[in-house]
Amino acid sequence: MRFTEDYIRELKDRNDIISVAESYVQLKHTGNTYSCCCPFHSEKTPSCHFYTGADPHFYCYGCHMGGDVITFIMQIERLDYVNAVKFLAERAGMPLPDDRSDGSADKRRRLYDMNKAAGKFFHEQLFAPDGKAGLDYLTGRGLSIHTIKRFGLGYAANDWHKLHFYMRGLGYSDFELAEASLLSENNNKFYDKFRNRVMFPIFDTRGNVAGFGGRTLGDDKAKYLNSGETPIFHKGDMLYALNIAKNSKAEQFILCEGYMDVIAMHQAGFDSAVASLGTALTEKHANLLSRLGKSEVVISYDSDAAGQNAASKAIPLLTNVGLHVKILKVEGAKDPDEFIKKFGGERFKALISGSEVAIDYKMDKLSAGLDLNTDDGKAAYLKRVVPFLAEMRDPIDRSVYAAKAAKQTGVAVGSISAAVESRLKADRAKARKGEQQAFLRVERDRVNPDAVKLPREEKAERGIICFLYHNPEKLSSIKTKLQGEFVTNLNKRIFEFLENICADGAKPDLALFNESFTGAEMGRIREITEDKTFAYDETALGDFIKVLNDYKESAQEKSAVDMTDSELRLFAESLKEKR
Repeated sequence: MRFTEDYIRELKDRNDIISVAESYVQLKHTGNTYSCCCPFHSEKTPSCHFYTGADPHFYCYGCHMGGDVITFIMQIERLDYVNAVKFLAERAGMPLPDDRSDGSADKRRRLYDMNKAAGKFFHEQLFAPDGKAGLDYLTGRGLSIHTIKRFGLGYAANDWHKLHFYMRGLGYSDFELAEASLLSENNNKFYDKFRNRVMFPIFDTRGNVAGFGGRTLGDDKAKYLNSGETPIFHKGDMLYALNIAKNSKAEQFILCEGYMDVIAMHQAGFDSAVASLGTALTEKHANLLSRLGKSEVVISYDSDAAGQNAASKAIPLLTNVGLHVKILKVEGAKDPDEFIKKFGGERFKALISGSEVAIDYKMDKLSAGLDLNTDDGKAAYLKRVVPFLAEMRDPIDRSVYAAKAAKQTGVAVGSISAAVESRLKADRAKARKGEQQAFLRVERDRVNPDAVKLPREEKAERGIICFLYHNPEKLSSIKTKLQGEFVTNLNKRIFEFLENICADGAKPDLALFNESFTGAEMGRIREITEDKTFAYDETALGDFIKVLNDYKESAQEKSAVDMTDSELRLFAESLKEKR
């Protein structure tokens, strides 16, 4: 689908970038800009800025992601350009031009429709005679009918083709259903993926059914089974019940291990509970929670060794994105679901209020198995604590917990702080060495890696791009003078794209680049075009063109070493003519 410049301009006018961004991140208004912790990489100090005015856009000074409101939606919703425009058009109530897309939007919509139909089928099966085992399981776990309906829970019969034939009757093909992860396939034979399972539909933040989780009622080795990865389901960056929890008035998110814990908490009134989808918490999960307006997360994992180990791994992921983390100690029950059943919601509320700060929890774990009344025990404890304190980004936290370690061991706080500082220096030196090695591996510029090898030529390319962007009528003149070629891959793509725009007589606009370049690349394009130092300087333009022409000539001279005598004579004559 192609969109006119006028259509895109109206779309952006009707989708204010600040109001769009506030649906995903918590913005802080400072002066003429808005800022937040970047939703596209982990950070504790906000480096992502949103600018209003004549050209509303965002730019992260940490990861260099940037662009307009369309780019923002492309990145945060994982959409291509066409579907991002459609997303914003729907948001603004704008009709779309005649649809001649590549079908990707239709495909996503069809996947959502399939999952919605399957979810409705599973839910109806739960209340059918064949679904008695599933309903008995859920009510036996203490769930009310109201809660079961609120979460759309269902049942997949112990049948190889029950969903298969039902969905086929709705007009969906076997291949479509397999792509949606509703069917499995073996030797070109298709059958139901979920069988004899209680079904948990998994909603995205907009309320669409993106996938399913199924809990076996038999002796299947896989106790829980999730949908596979599809164009609309990515379990590594989705959280169960976040579509409800994001609107909770609670001050904190409660992070649980599984579906049943989450549902039990919601039923008891704790509607900010969420869970990862059968996987350990990821950096993407942490980033997702950090941008939804709550500053605190209470980790409520099972009290067994696996649960406590998972909690320890989740702590740094959450604290590194600026969240205050607490650990819930569930005593007298194996998990929150069992605790609520035994003691009720009020006792659980008191448990949350008294939850332990994650750092205290971690330090207690470090002392486990050691006798701090002995010198050996104290030494072993401090060898564990010093690296832990050095990992803390906040110097105040380091000071407070160094004092706590001093009190626990009787060792002077100054000695512990000195050991931490020594560790920090060693870590910084190691980090610097790593950066140097990264530089040698040509990784300094991840957006355009060729720039490190050819800095002079890359700078010239930037200058030419910027000049042409602001002076499109000069295209013919530039092409006449430019005998060499762009030598860095990204800048070459940008120039060729810009060349096509100018050749068509269109006025260059950053919105035109969105469809063909990634968010990080859009950030670089904005950098190039907004640096107007040489935007109208024809003398500088001539110098930039000479750099690329000289590079081409030197490359030709270098290749001449491998030429035959006859080829060399012809090459020398061509150089003489040029000079």
